[in-house]
Amino acid sequence: MKKIVFLLTCITLGLSACNKWLDVKPKGQSTDEEQFKTELGFKDALTGAYIRLKSDNLYGGHLTWGALEHMALNWDLERQAPLNAYYSLRTGDYRTANTRTMLDGIFRDQFKVIADVNAILTRIDGKQSIFSPGYYEIIKGEALALRALVHFEALRLFGPIPSKPGTEKWLPYVKTVDNQIHEGLAFGAYLSEVLHDLEAAAALLEKSDPVLKHTFKALKSPKEDPNNVPAITDDFLMDRELRFNYYAVLALQARVYQWLSMSESSYSEKALAYAKKIIDISQPGQQSTRLGTEADRTKGDYTMTPEYLFGVHVFNLSSRYPALFGETGTFSKFDFDKTSGTFNMLNNLFPPNERALDVRWKDQWAYKADPTKPNSVTYAKYFQKSVSPLNRVPLIRLSEMYLIATEFAPTKTQAEAYYKTYCDAKGIPFTNGFTSTGWETDRKNKLIREVTREFFAEGKAFLNYKRLNVIYLPSSWTYTYYVGSDKKYLVPKPDREIDYNQAD
Repeated sequence: MKKIVFLLTCITLGLSACNKWLDVKPKGQSTDEEQFKTELGFKDALTGAYIRLKSDNLYGGHLTWGALEHMALNWDLERQAPLNAYYSLRTGDYRTANTRTMLDGIFRDQFKVIADVNAILTRIDGKQSIFSPGYYEIIKGEALALRALVHFEALRLFGPIPSKPGTEKWLPYVKTVDNQIHEGLAFGAYLSEVLHDLEAAAALLEKSDPVLKHTFKALKSPKEDPNNVPAITDDFLMDRELRFNYYAVLALQARVYQWLSMSESSYSEKALAYAKKIIDISQPGQQSTRLGTEADRTKGDYTMTPEYLFGVHVFNLSSRYPALFGETGTFSKFDFDKTSGTFNMLNNLFPPNERALDVRWKDQWAYKADPTKPNSVTYAKYFQKSVSPLNRVPLIRLSEMYLIATEFAPTKTQAEAYYKTYCDAKGIPFTNGFTSTGWETDRKNKLIREVTREFFAEGKAFLNYKRLNVIYLPSSWTYTYYVGSDKKYLVPKPDREIDYNQAD
């Protein structure tokens, strides 16, 4: 694939400083026009954006099992040196040099992905004639969806607590590749741009996305679909759960409306509606995705790939696993009390009377063999056996849609129905429903815990705490180990504009 080099020289964050960046001129644009004279050039450019999406700073690291999980206190440090960036993330001290470097790297790479897709979007219109039928819609639709996703995830991390967004201009919504100053937008205006891109992406993908004729399973190999639909033979259209497909767009809309509902409750109906659309296509007879079960866990598919609506392929994850989560791994927990045989945080997250059949518990946690670390455990979610799809990391899963539907169902009966279906698949006892009095509070408390344990090492717990402005975790399921605050949730943006040179 040709090397793609673009420059987005200056993106302001609603700040007035840094005029010196205006003197920097864009480079590489004229030579890269050759890239966009063919359908293959656009395909390669989009592939390049997906490759960047799984960098160590993004979903191949910090936004999945790294920085965000330390901010949620889901990992423990064996050496809690104050200069360690992870230590500072845990304490909410975001201004130390090492932590600032880490956070700036996340922000920089997010806007590099945005620049990648903007390079496509600023060139693709008017070139429909170079595309085979359907490819213009698919490439533009995926690019719009990626732009929306990364902008939204930047706001979730670097933006306000959604229940009190204020009037501040938080971040720019960038649609061009240039050296212009991009003014930041207020919370509502910014998310309107996210939703506008998602609506446009859905309209395009609804016309041509193969997932509307084939199941995800049928799109994994060039063979005839069991429904007698002609086979897909272009690799570019295969493995749609690893590309931003039509269903992933609908699911992301549910996630955005869930975030918006914290400032305007009427959005909860839209969050439920979009989640329900995905749940409906997971039903027998229409099944393109399904909830993961004990059968998947048994074969070593701990990330539950049948649930994937969108994920990435981190090609070297299997070889990286030991250094990440194994015996010598950077990410582990040491709050297992081997003497008494009880966990602390984990024992409350997965209560002994609930976990016997829980697919997120069984074979997932184990003592480290190293006798110098008697209370540390390893984590097996990303230990992927050869019999399961390898090197897959989820970004959006069907289980999230069931939890959103449970959260916004208007009645106790409806909420219990969604949650019971989810619990039955996961092996969680839920025989008595939510408590008869104050059931909404019981539902909320259960869902706070559920997001943490269902998406452990997927970067979602801290963002969920921020969304709900959690100060203390519910006493019904854990001892006090996490304390939230405005200081912890308002993660500062970089102190100055960043040079978004798309160098590798």
